[in-house]
Parts: sequence; structure tokens; C-alpha cells
Amino acid sequence: MKLLLSYLKPYRKRIIVAGLIDMLSVFCALFMPYIMSGIVNRGIAEADMNYIWLMCGIMLGLAAISLGCLLVTVRLNTAISADFLSDMQKAIFRKINSFTYDEFSSIGTASLLTRQTQDLFSLEMVAYNVMHMLIYVVVMCVGGGILAFMTDWIMALITLAVCPLVLFAVWLITRGLFGMFQNSAKYIDIQNKVVRERLSGLRVIRAFNRENSEHKRVSEATVTMAEFIIRANVRSGYITPVTTFILDITAVALLGIGASRISASSVISAGGIIANIQYISLIMGGIIMLSWAFAWLPHIRVSLGRITEILAMKGADITEADIQDLTQSEIDGIVSEGAVSVDNLTFRYGLSGVPALESINFRASDGETVGIIGGTGAGKSTLVKLLLAFYTDYEGNIKLGGRDYKSLGTAAVRKNISVALQKSMVFEGTAEENIRMGYPQASETEIKEAARAAQIADFFESQPEGYNCRLAQSGANISGGQKQRINIARTLIKPAPVYIFDDTFSALDYLTESKLRRALGERLKGKTKIVITQRAATAMHCDRIYVMDNGRIVGEGTHARLLESCVVYREIYDSQIKRTFAAREVSL
Repeated sequence: MKLLLSYLKPYRKRIIVAGLIDMLSVFCALFMPYIMSGIVNRGIAEADMNYIWLMCGIMLGLAAISLGCLLVTVRLNTAISADFLSDMQKAIFRKINSFTYDEFSSIGTASLLTRQTQDLFSLEMVAYNVMHMLIYVVVMCVGGGILAFMTDWIMALITLAVCPLVLFAVWLITRGLFGMFQNSAKYIDIQNKVVRERLSGLRVIRAFNRENSEHKRVSEATVTMAEFIIRANVRSGYITPVTTFILDITAVALLGIGASRISASSVISAGGIIANIQYISLIMGGIIMLSWAFAWLPHIRVSLGRITEILAMKGADITEADIQDLTQSEIDGIVSEGAVSVDNLTFRYGLSGVPALESINFRASDGETVGIIGGTGAGKSTLVKLLLAFYTDYEGNIKLGGRDYKSLGTAAVRKNISVALQKSMVFEGTAEENIRMGYPQASETEIKEAARAAQIADFFESQPEGYNCRLAQSGANISGGQKQRINIARTLIKPAPVYIFDDTFSALDYLTESKLRRALGERLKGKTKIVITQRAATAMHCDRIYVMDNGRIVGEGTHARLLESCVVYREIYDSQIKRTFAAREVSL
């Protein structure tokens, strides 16, 4: 609850204003029965039409004031809840973007989606209703109780005695709701995960004729989720009929008691009974609202706990503010050169006992082009993640410009490294926006130069809109090679001492790759370049090559030296280069 209050704190002035206006509306409604009692006891009993018209006018005025206050309160509460939701979404988005890979994997994409949508909307409902509910319950119960005692204390005591009975009935109904909502939230995550897997792997599922088994997975998750939600909602649905039944029984009892007391004495009047019944209705309305708060409290607790779990995670020591605070002079002072060194690096994923990387040692001198080659699962991408400080729980040392990563901090590391990741992500928008993402301050000239170096300029310039041509989400309207070249252009536009290319040439033909290598050599002259690849034709042009296999470095040297000394490298070379030439000879 502290989390909720901390995000509502910036809006406390608006909340107080909305609360005061709402209180005025509730007070107007509270005095209606008192006026009605006067109309019955004096106006109707004495046939005083002037008094009746006067009181009716006052009631109409109070109703108009109450309606106006209610409209203003709704508008204020809507604005407050919308701003609260926006702040929470921004905070969660920033926190998720600071997660390490371990933290991200511990929750999962599916659960993060539901937490930032469904769970947040539950908290928004709290932000919208909390002030109105608090004021309504307190004013109606306390004020209505006082006025009921002033009208007739015996009938008020009966009403007061019924309130604990209502709350006890609500407690019986809402027992176990927390577990139901907790399980429903868990299975919503599972359903979201299964559906995402199904959509992303649709072609594979159809190719292997696995539609029925995938339908079964989705059905099981959906049915289980629905069972918990239905049970929770059915249980919650008992609240209104049970409380209304108790209210109606109490009203009937009060009418009977009031009638007997009127016939026995003149202590209470007909108007007093009517007023008391209305006060009881108002009090019971507050009790019912409080009952619904108890019913939704388990759901809110679950949602709040899931949101708090995200915000309580440590995350990496990098935020947008951190990056903005690091000026270029400070960065240059931290890293004076692009030399990268890795000493005796060992890393395990989570609690796995088998190291993903073991005893890794390599050097990339300032201005040198270093190739890292290996087959699938050799550990190349894991090494890239460590070089980008996505994981920090490793053994050994990683240094950039002679400074240890742990002393530099994540912000400084990523500020000094520009990387083209293995997955070429293209965002919906223009080509210029996609390239500029690598360096938001870049000019149009710099964007065109980066695109030209990445061998993608000709494609953009052939489009009618030029660099303003629209790209679909995930680059659905362009080829894999074009996506890789946009990814490379985005990397090249960022000024940095170190550039990493993680298997970003795999979708390029050899001619385009040759042109690209020459352009990179000219544009990144004097910069450190680390090229991760599975292709011997790419690695052989590097100044130095490291060969990885099963999480270890099994070879180091130039292309010629590795052909003689490294079995793994020779196998890769023979399977790719020799087989290619042999195939050409056969075709000729």
C-alpha cells in the first residue's frame, strides 16, 4: 500500500479538493431524509402547502448541488487515476528496461505484459474510487448514525447491531478469494505465454501438424484460468444479495417496531420512521460499499504484490537520467581507448552447474579487428551479453580501456560500445527514425553516410519517399538482409571507441559483405571492432581470430595459422569454403 500512496502523493492537492467536493455531495444526500421527515410531520400533517413547497425547493437545490459536485468529482478522479496510471506505466517500463537478463527471465514476457496491463488497471480502479469510497463510507455511516440516533435511538441501536452481522457475512463470503485471484493471475500469465508462443511459432506448428496439441495447451490454460475467475466472481456476487437481504429484513423489522411504538406512544412520529428507514438505507449503502471493498481487496493485494515485485527488483545501474548526466567529456575521461580485455572469464546461467563460458581469455587492442568464430551453442552470444554488461555475476575480469567493468558501471560501458545484435530488430516507422535510434542527435547527413556505409542507401534512395519510407513492425515489408543492414547502419551512426557485430552478416551475400567490410574499414578506422560470426569467409579477414567451442576458446591466431593449428577452425573452413568451391566445380 505504501507503493500506491507514493505514486498518489504528487496528486494529493487534487485528491483533497476532489474529496472536499465529494464530501459536500454526500452531506447534501445525508440531509435529504431529515427534510423529508419535516415534510411528513409538519407539511403533510398540518396541510401546510407553503412549507411543503419550500422544503421541496430546498431538496431540489440540494439534489442539484449534489449532482454538480458529483460531476466535478468524477472529472477530477478520472484525471487523477489516468495520471496515476501513466506514472506507474512509465515507472514499470523504465524498471523493465533496466532489468538484467536473470531478472527479466525470472518473470517472463507474458507475465510482464499482464502486470503492466491488467494489474495496473486494477490499481487504477483503486486510485479512482479510494477517496470517494472513504468519504462515502465514513460520512454516511458516522453522519447517518448520528442523525438516526437523533431521530430515534432505539431504532438506531437495532441498525448498529445489524452492521457487524453484515460485515461477518461478507467476511465469510470473501474468505479464500485471495488464493483464487492469485491463481487466476498466474494462469492468465500462462495463457498469455502459450498464445504468444503459438502466434510466434505458427508456421512451425503448421509445418509439423501440431495444431491439435497446441489447441489443447491453450484450452487447458484458458479453462483453468476461467474456473478460478468464475469461482472468484461467483463468490463475490453473493455479497449484494446477502447484504440486501439483511438490509430488507432490517427495514421490515424497523417498520414493525416503529408502527408498534407509534401506536403505543407519541415518542416517534411517522416522519421519524421514514427518516430512520432512509438513514438505514444510506448506512447500509456505505456498509455494502465497504463490503465490496473487502471483496476486491484480495484482487488488489495480488495486483499490488505483482507490481511491487517488478519495482522492487534491483535492475542494472542504468537509467535515462544516468545516461543524460554522463557528458561526453566524462565518458572520454573514463575510457581513453577502445582496448577490450577478458581475463579468466567463467559464467553460469542462474543456478546451472555447467558453465556457459569457462576460462575465457582474449584481447582486442585499440583499433584492432578481432573475429570470434564458432558453431551454434559455442557461447558467442553469451560473451556479447557479458561485454554489454547484461550479466554481472561472472568470475574473472572484463576491462574496457584499461578500466574494470565493475568500476565503470553499466551506463559508461554501454555509452562506449555500439553493437549490432544478432536479432535485427526493425521498428514500425520511417527508415530515418530506425537509423537515428542509434544516435538521436545525428543529422540527416550522418544518417545518409551511415546508410551508405551499411550498403542500404541505394534501397532507400530508390523509394519514392526516400529515407521517409515506412517500415512495418519487425521489418515485415523488407528482406532479412535489408534488416541486417539497417541494424548495422544504426550501429555505425553512434560514435564509440568499440563496435561489436554479433553475427550481423549472415543474411548478406558475399559480394555485399565484401563491400560492407571495405566501408567498415574506412569508416571505423582506428576503432576497435569485434566481429562475432559463424562464417569462415567473414572471420578470415580479421586481424586476429578466436575460435570458440562448448564455451571455451580452443584456438587463437590469424587465418593461416589457425588452418594449421586448430582442428575446429579447419573443420568450419572445410565445411564452408571447400564445399562451396566443390559445388561450383560440379556445376561447371
